[in-house]
Amino acid sequence: MLTGVALKIASTLAFSFMMAIMKAHTNFPVGELVLFRSAPALFVLFGWLWLRGEFPRALRTGWLSGHLVRSLAGACSMFLMFATYNFLPLADSTAVLYTGPLMIVILSGVLLGERIGVLRAGVVSLGFCGVLIMLAEHLGVGQSASSRGAIGVFTGLLGALFIAVAMIQTRRLAKSEHTGAIVFYFQSVASLAGVAFMAAGSLWPASAPLAGLMRAQAWITPGPWDFALMFAAGLCGGLGQILMTRAYVYADASIIASFEYVSMIWVVVLGITFLGEIPSPYMLAGGGVVAAAGVMLIVGERRRARGSFSGDGRGPKSR
Repeated sequence: MLTGVALKIASTLAFSFMMAIMKAHTNFPVGELVLFRSAPALFVLFGWLWLRGEFPRALRTGWLSGHLVRSLAGACSMFLMFATYNFLPLADSTAVLYTGPLMIVILSGVLLGERIGVLRAGVVSLGFCGVLIMLAEHLGVGQSASSRGAIGVFTGLLGALFIAVAMIQTRRLAKSEHTGAIVFYFQSVASLAGVAFMAAGSLWPASAPLAGLMRAQAWITPGPWDFALMFAAGLCGGLGQILMTRAYVYADASIIASFEYVSMIWVVVLGITFLGEIPSPYMLAGGGVVAAAGVMLIVGERRRARGSFSGDGRGPKSR
């Protein structure tokens, strides 16, 4: 279990760098951000598999439909996540997506048959309460509430739902499919979706409905510095994807999902350092609740791992 947790925490750091860079480039079309997030990640994947002596063998699959479900859900979540960056600060956008773990815990019990237990359900619910505190100012509490904030919360929540579906399907795929195949199909489908979205923006008639929105999604040629940064973001995303997918091999989806909260530390620091976004009191208070939930889960799972207990509650069972 600890290996899975360590991989998940490392993936949150890689993803946080990716998110910070993409947040700084929301002046580019969403499809273009998706393309830069996905295509460079394939280079990371191929290099990793080559070093392991598994390229191209690891890309083979006997469950193409399963990969398609995971990839489409992941691509939808990516589009919605980058759209959310247009409406909310980086830390707040991440906070909205934190509703995903709660959805994963529920879905992992229903779809995977995992034993959730009182500890996991209670701790993740506590973390969800922390997320609600962080979102309060965008949902009508405080002076900064606005329609843009409400739109950002909506797109973020919808993105979180797709994240939950994608991660549950990743858990199912990880039981029989190689990590390389899972990442390859996802990044490939997302890249194609980004290209298709930009093509639709270029071809969208000026007199058609939603013309202003769609035509703004046509390709914008980035300068050398922007190109380098967005390409680097894709490399970070590829690394994070590999680490995250491997994490689900070593631990239950409901446990791994809870450690998504660790990324709150990274995005707050990156938001302050590179984007000049100072977290609000609501964000800090909610983050404290989330951190407490994470510590409680770690302590509880470590005690649980030391041995099972007898039904009378007197101590470990003898074997």
